[in-house]
Amino acid sequence: MKYSKLIFLFLWFSLFQNCNQKNDVETTTSLHIIEINKEFLLNHLNEIQFKAIDTIDLEGPGNPPLTTIQDVSFSTEFVFLLDRKHGLLKYDYEGHFLQTIGKKGEGPYEYLIPTAIYLGENENVTLLADWDKMVVNSYDLEGNFIASSEKLPGRPISFYQDKGEVLVVQEGVDTNQKDQQTVLISSIFPTTLEIKNQENYLYSFTSKFNRIHSFLRAFGQLHDTSLFYFPRVRFEGLNDQKDTIYRMEEDHLVPEYQLTFRDFGKSDTLRIESAEINDGYASILLAYKKDSYHLMLDLQNRTPKFSTKLPSESYSYEVFPKHLNADNYFTIIRDMDGNDEKNPKIVVYALTKEVSKPTKVSGE
Repeated sequence: MKYSKLIFLFLWFSLFQNCNQKNDVETTTSLHIIEINKEFLLNHLNEIQFKAIDTIDLEGPGNPPLTTIQDVSFSTEFVFLLDRKHGLLKYDYEGHFLQTIGKKGEGPYEYLIPTAIYLGENENVTLLADWDKMVVNSYDLEGNFIASSEKLPGRPISFYQDKGEVLVVQEGVDTNQKDQQTVLISSIFPTTLEIKNQENYLYSFTSKFNRIHSFLRAFGQLHDTSLFYFPRVRFEGLNDQKDTIYRMEEDHLVPEYQLTFRDFGKSDTLRIESAEINDGYASILLAYKKDSYHLMLDLQNRTPKFSTKLPSESYSYEVFPKHLNADNYFTIIRDMDGNDEKNPKIVVYALTKEVSKPTKVSGE
């Protein structure tokens, strides 16, 4: 089937206003500069490419109609998918729907606004973050409910595994300043759901809006260093055409990289809508004027590596490539041909230096 359009999904979070990026952030004299010039962004001067290597078709008979996909996790045998309407769903790699895990609702073992999945295959456990109830639920891989955590200090938006420790990234709910928003970190033990909260918030900014995040991965890794990047998204974009990626040192942040956008005019509006850091690469969804671009940076060599303009219909966090493993990424693509709305496909891509157009490969 030929994909001619990618669905435009409404944005699942509000924009920042007047970002203030100071908390327990150290200053540093060893800040690494990565320059992204306008020519590179607009002319797609790429050293690497994405090549499709596999497809999981979710449009099987009897499969529930999917709405907006919040998160996806892959085990050896199954795919766990978090849908905004239906909750946590389990599929095999042929795209066959197997079961719904848990139930949406206000009951003690139910969830209201699920935002993220953590898959602990070795521990036979799946964690589900509930933004509304501010708890984490655990299930075994067969879908049986195990337990619910104590209430978190913030609203959970994602998980991150750091040196064997699972962290719950949260939006703060209690602040001392008007319109102050904070990012909190708690560690959680997947098998017991024991929680240890960090004493102080990790990061803060100013905004009049709470945000619910789709596919936000604030943490990433380069060698043994944990990096933190919370894009400065706001109505007017980057006022100085710069942004900062931090490294995490115990309970605070240290500026590590400065992203500097060159040759853009004062009237040019740049907005970093989403980002993900994995294996030394920063993958960024960047809005410039009325267009959107996928920009990839090589953090180890401090240079931009990849830029491609996205079709206007694809201004979506589902479509934005997300890291799977090693040099593989996945994206969610919807086929809008015909009159009937269809479930999407999960397409897996390999990062390669070969210059070739992605081709569809059938799922195994």
